Parts: sequence; C-alpha cells; structure tokens
Amino acid sequence: MSTYTSLDDQTTEKSIRSSSNKRTFVLVGVLFITIIVVIIILVAVFGGISGPVNLSAKLNANDIMKHLRELQDAAADQPNGSRAVALGYNSSVAYILSQLNSTKLNVSVQHFPVSIWSAGATPIFKQNYPLVIDYKNQVDFQQFTYTVNAVSVNQTLVSVGLGCTDSDYPPSWVPGNIALIQRGDCNFVDKTGLAQSKGASGAVVYNTSPSLFSARAHDGCAIPVIAVSSTLGYGLLETLPLLTIETYGSINTYITSNIIADTIDGRSDRVVVWGSHLDSVPAGPGINDNGSGSATNLQVALLVDKLKYKPKNKLRFCWWGAEEIGLLGSQFYVQNLLDNDREEYKRIALNLNFDMIGSPNFFRGIYQASSGAADFPSIVNGSSMIQDVFEEEFNSRQISYNFTSFDGRSDYGPFIAAGIPALGLFTGAEGIKSIDYRTQFGGLANAAYDPCYHLICDTVDNIHVDALSQMSQIAAAVFQKLGDNEELVDKIAKSNNRTDTYVYKKRAHLMELEGKYVGTYDYHELELM
Repeated sequence: MSTYTSLDDQTTEKSIRSSSNKRTFVLVGVLFITIIVVIIILVAVFGGISGPVNLSAKLNANDIMKHLRELQDAAADQPNGSRAVALGYNSSVAYILSQLNSTKLNVSVQHFPVSIWSAGATPIFKQNYPLVIDYKNQVDFQQFTYTVNAVSVNQTLVSVGLGCTDSDYPPSWVPGNIALIQRGDCNFVDKTGLAQSKGASGAVVYNTSPSLFSARAHDGCAIPVIAVSSTLGYGLLETLPLLTIETYGSINTYITSNIIADTIDGRSDRVVVWGSHLDSVPAGPGINDNGSGSATNLQVALLVDKLKYKPKNKLRFCWWGAEEIGLLGSQFYVQNLLDNDREEYKRIALNLNFDMIGSPNFFRGIYQASSGAADFPSIVNGSSMIQDVFEEEFNSRQISYNFTSFDGRSDYGPFIAAGIPALGLFTGAEGIKSIDYRTQFGGLANAAYDPCYHLICDTVDNIHVDALSQMSQIAAAVFQKLGDNEELVDKIAKSNNRTDTYVYKKRAHLMELEGKYVGTYDYHELELM
C-alpha cells in the first residue's frame, strides 16, 4: 500500500527540521561560549591553566612605596630611624617575613654572627718632643676603626716606608717604637697587622693627599692606630718626634640574618638569584639605600606567588643582612655554600643585584660587565650575557641608560669573586652628576645623585618614584626573561668552569673593607688601600 504526502506537508516537515537544526546550533554555540568563559574564570581565579604572566606589567611603584613606608615606620623608634644591624634591622626582617609567610614560596632564615666596632672615648694624639703639640681629633687625625682601648706613651716614631714587608722596617727599628707608615701598595689590614707583629706600640698612617681618610685595622688589633693627612705625615717624617697615642673602642658580636625565598617551580640546577641588602647604616633609615631594592624584591616575590608564575628556572629571592658593614650577609651565604654545599653552589646560575634604584637625582645605570675583568676575569662572559638582556629591555622601552662600575662594591661582589656571573642596576649614591648626565637623565648637574646617601634624610621623601618605577619594572622584566629562558641561563651558567673559587677566599676579608662602613652609631667610610 502506498502513502501519499502532500506538497504542503513536505514543506512543513522541512521547516520543522530546519528550525530544530537552528535551535540545536544556537544551543551548541551558547554551550561552547559558556565553557570558554568558565575556563577563563578558572584560569583567572585558580590559575588552573598556565597562561602568559607579565610580572613587569603588574608591578606598581605604589605597592613598592607602601613597603618602603612600612620599613621606615617599623624602625621609627630606633636612633635616627635606623634599620642597621643591632638597631632596627630585625623589624625589617619581621616585615619581610610577615609578607612572605602568606605565600607558597619556600622561605627560610639564615642566621650568622657579625662583629661591630663602636667608638669609645675621644682618642688622643700628641707630640711630646721636640715640640709639645696636642692634635685635634677629626681635624688633624682620625682613629682607625676596629682599634680598641690601647695606649702608646712617649714612644719614638720610626719611618717604615709603606710598611708592607719585613724589609720596610729599618735596622734601627726596635719593639716599642711607633711605626710611621705611608699609604699605598698594600692594604691597611696588612700594614697594621705587620706593625703589631713587629712589636710596634702604635702606628701612624699618613695619606698621599692633604686630607684625612677612614680605614679599618686588622682583626685582633691591640695597638693604637691613627690616620693623618700627607701634610702632617711629611712633617712627622722630618722630625720623627716622641709621641703619645690613645685610642678607645669596643667590638661586640651580634647574631643577624639573611632571608631566602625559593619558587617551587623551575629547574633546581639552574637557580636565578635576586639579591638586595635589607640593612641600613646607623645614620638613617636607608630607604633608598637599600629599601628601594629590597621593597622591589619583595613586591616581585609577592607577584610571582599571586600570579602563580611558573618559571622554567628556579627563582631565589634573597634579602641580605649586614651589607653596610662589609657585605657580610652575602659573603656568609656564598662562603657557606663553598664550605658546606658545593652541589648547591654549582646550581646557582647567576645573581642579579639591585642596590639603590630610586635615587632622587638619578641616572639609569647598568653594571658594566667588562669593568670587572681585571679582578674577576672568569665571570665577564656570563655577566656580559646578562648585560645584553638588560640593554635589550631598556632599548625596547626606549629608555636611556648608561653604565656603572662593576667593582664588587655591593652584594654581587661575593658571587663574582666565587665565579658566579652577576649584574644589576644602580641609580647613584654619593657621586656627582655631570653636565652630560644631566642632559641625558635630567636633574641637577654638579650635585650628588643621592644627597641623603647614608644620612638621616634617606626617607620615603628621598625616593624618585618615576625612577623607581622604571628601574623596578625593568628589573622584573629581566628577572622573568631569565626565569623563562632555559637555553640562555644554561649558557650563562656554563660560561666559566668556576676554577677560580679560591679568589673569593683570598679576597673575602679585603672586600669587606672596600667602600663600606663600620660602627654602631658612628660609621666611617672605609678605604681599602
């Protein structure tokens, strides 16, 4: 039996099927869009799917300034608002830890001892014969730091030239004499140590210029040691009078600390270290030096956690203690690896150092890798590769920059001395801005980059926020590039075989003297030679 369907029925059936197909298509489309939206929400809220993270774009100078205000306020009850070891440093440590403990970073605290010298009573220096002269402290002479209570009364001054070797001491020398030593050729530690070993009852070190200078005596110095100008030094050389020297000081030992925070993700055999010193000098709160670097360090660490950034190379955030008394925190960290954990030492690919990146009369400085060639030749190639990344970042943003000396003056010093490539940024300290730099960077020529360097006025008001913003964002961008680029970091890590690690141990004590400050309330700038 056949079935007959009219043309109208066929048309109606086709219309129904078409309408049904359209509804199905719309429903599938809506469902697809809903799934996409849910995935986006999951990524945003839970980080369930790894997507592009831009640390630099999310880094806001206002957040860094908030940390700086917290660091300043935490030590407000200390003399000069100082965050120095033995003063307000522990409050800075507590603040950093309070922020890090809410993250998923692996946080640890590394304790170490430091010895800090404090000046005592006013030192005395006088000539007894052939003239009677009382010299003025801080005008005619200056006591060496790390000299303690010691007296040499009415003793003969004998010239020993540079005082660097036994042969410098003349046949007329007898124990009990006071050594007159010319500055130069060897470091002050060697000069004072040799003088004491030769039986000197004291030492007078004279400058090669008509100005006073500050320096440190050797550890265990038991004789009075003072510094004088070249003018007074040459005068004493002519007459070699009888002198009396009295110095006063004490040395106290404190336990201080470094803070270390690692990402969970990333290759553990290619660690990229971000370091910044957390302490200040006793003279002030040190908000530019180096709250600026430490607060940036902290905010980047918090962003890494918040954004669930998963680097390919492990990232390590470090806040060093006791930098201002000789890079002691970073020295302890590196020396501890060399002595006790060589495998971990080998895992560190490179170090980035950010010390003073918000100077009010700033320049934008990249450490120049090649300037470290004389003392640290093995790290030049690897450090130059890091320099290239910094230059590329500045150029891509069309921000002008220049170079600054890579001399080991900050906490990258122990790393490069141990054969670990390093680099970083710097906006200037006590140096004077040239006319050329004023043209390039603005600001005031013939004025210090940071007129509040190591002074009580180094507060949040001393920060150039725009400079801090630019430098911190570039620091974060380079840090992330190195965190993401396995091939480059592997190449940097293999740029030397680290056979010169003995250089660190040889130079460690000398490096602690270079350009650094000592003392509890009265730090003096130290000069190495």
